[in-house]
Amino acid sequence: MKQNMPLVRCTVLLCVAFALAFLSGPVMAADYPDRTITLVVPYPPGGVTDLGARAFADAMEKQFKKPVVVINRAGGATTIGGNVVATAKADGYTLGYFPPPASIPEVYTYFYQAPYSSKDLRPVCRVAMAVGAICVKGDSPMNGFKDLVEYVRKNPGTKWGINGRTSSSYILMRGIAKAENLNIVDVAFDGDVKIVPAILGGHIPVGSPTYPSVRSLVDAKQLRLLALLIDKHADFLPKVPTIVELGYKVAPGMSNSVFAPKSTPDDVVKKFADAAARVSQEPAFRSKLMELGIMPAFEETKAFEASVEREKTELQVFFKEEGLVK
Repeated sequence: MKQNMPLVRCTVLLCVAFALAFLSGPVMAADYPDRTITLVVPYPPGGVTDLGARAFADAMEKQFKKPVVVINRAGGATTIGGNVVATAKADGYTLGYFPPPASIPEVYTYFYQAPYSSKDLRPVCRVAMAVGAICVKGDSPMNGFKDLVEYVRKNPGTKWGINGRTSSSYILMRGIAKAENLNIVDVAFDGDVKIVPAILGGHIPVGSPTYPSVRSLVDAKQLRLLALLIDKHADFLPKVPTIVELGYKVAPGMSNSVFAPKSTPDDVVKKFADAAARVSQEPAFRSKLMELGIMPAFEETKAFEASVEREKTELQVFFKEEGLVK
């Protein structure tokens, strides 16, 4: 009997260890959050995604009664920030706030390489939609989107400013060109800060910056909006049609969303997403987003997971058709 005592003790210890491991998940979720949550933004401070993340963090902090802070990890075409989240401890305290393309870097291998893939992240929820725009100079003869189509038809090779060939603005521009059989030359710029002066200076007749970056110029009538690159009408721009209202599809990658490390417990993800759902209905939060030129557009976890998969497929098909991936 004595010879079996070490085996008995070992068995008991293993049972205790398994029991503690089983209990630790629910206990952690029940207590979550009990300290600061960090939202990683893969862009520099001051941009539309960063400002939206900070508004969201402030609202979530009030929900959780714990600090929610934003850190910026820019570079690598969003993959530096994406990798910070992908390699973080999967406990719900380090999350990413970025558009879905940052969560599926394997789609963009023609353009860059990343040390992680979509297998290393899990979608939590969508929070908002970035509002892209199609803009022309304020004194342009193009007063509406139909005028733009006719202008390009009469002027083949028209230059259109976009944020690079991985951007939603490029994908949308190519969709319009194919649908209308137009000859458009894409001109890639390093961000809205380069697109806007090019339009104002007459170097390009049309471009697709984000609305927040041109709002003051639109108000001053130096730029004119022809369409918004979103799927639902914007209450703060009632006279500007959306691209969907004009008969086109919204390009993938326009949402601002939350992602977690892959192994983050379901209960923790649910608790965060449920709090985000409550925040999304708060008038003060919605007003803040719209002040920034961002559309509130919450999507719960399951629906958002499906959206990310759909966008991944659409992007793979698009880049294959463009000859950018095999």
